[in-house]
Amino acid sequence: MTSKPSSASCDGNGRGTSMCHTGAMQSRRGGTYIGGSYSLPEGMTPDVHYKKDIHCADCHTTGEKGMGDMQRRANCQDCHLEIEDAHAKSIHKNLDCAACHINELRGYQIVIWGPGKVSGKDNPFKKYSLYYGIQGPPILMKDQKGKWMAVKVFPHSVGNIKQEVQPSGKVMFRWPKGETRDPYYIVGTVNAPADNRHLLWIEIQQASHPFGKGRSCESCHKERQTSTSRWEYMDDQGSVNPFTGGYRILADSSGLRITDMKSDQPIVAASGYNLADFASWIYFRDRWQMPGDFSIKADKKKYRNYLDVSRKLNGQLRHLDEVFKVKDAKEKKKYTEAKGEALHSEGALQMLQDFRNKYHVK
Repeated sequence: MTSKPSSASCDGNGRGTSMCHTGAMQSRRGGTYIGGSYSLPEGMTPDVHYKKDIHCADCHTTGEKGMGDMQRRANCQDCHLEIEDAHAKSIHKNLDCAACHINELRGYQIVIWGPGKVSGKDNPFKKYSLYYGIQGPPILMKDQKGKWMAVKVFPHSVGNIKQEVQPSGKVMFRWPKGETRDPYYIVGTVNAPADNRHLLWIEIQQASHPFGKGRSCESCHKERQTSTSRWEYMDDQGSVNPFTGGYRILADSSGLRITDMKSDQPIVAASGYNLADFASWIYFRDRWQMPGDFSIKADKKKYRNYLDVSRKLNGQLRHLDEVFKVKDAKEKKKYTEAKGEALHSEGALQMLQDFRNKYHVK
């Protein structure tokens, strides 16, 4: 028995993608905490907190009902008090931490529901979700309260739908009051060959891990957001052979759209299958579109000024990294705290200068 489960335990100790939190985090949300073989596809960089031997239960504490009632949300301020205070006063105060500190998302990149076998029996709604791949950088989107968050965006299609379904008209939230922050958009029903009606929707998942180095200013502040997905079809049903492909996600003031959907090789359906069963996306390449304003607005003059400050700050930090690399543990900790606060502060250059004066660093 242990008073605190390890992160590997929370992830089912590597026993499969449907165990414990691996199904939701690694496959659907596309994240990881442990990284390596605990990601799909394998090889994702571990969360920076995991590298420091911080486990899930250290931040997601036990609720009122005891073990099993783990709190969904963790508060960065429990550890990063100065950084959180600086962030709350900065130009990025309306972004959550993950918006900058998650650089890629993996797991499902396309999900198709169609005829196939489930547990050895014919089923009209088998889930063809093993389009495993890498998407990045994440698209940023506002939650129910208007706070920017990092999300994974990927197309869904389900065939054999009898009833006609209209578009939802706007971004929807599964829990409008904010219990979770996952949005979605219903594209509506469209016809594939043989008059097979499909319901299309855009699945959007809030990203929470893995935290790492902050993304660049340029990755957000362009005319439009762009995220690229590359994937490999790995299901043992549907296709004669595995195939690879990709698409782009574009988000700006005119909406969000999934575009340039393609396969790198010809897709050959196995005996007893149709392309619409497992790869219906080939008939709907330009249909996953969503209205709304997803542009990240910034005053161009102010942005250029802040970009100049950022470059100067990074130059000074590279010098200080070398200086404090040979210092003792106590001094290194002081520098790490000052560096984190400066990177999230409006008065970063002055703050860093004060630190240099205090510790007599040239």
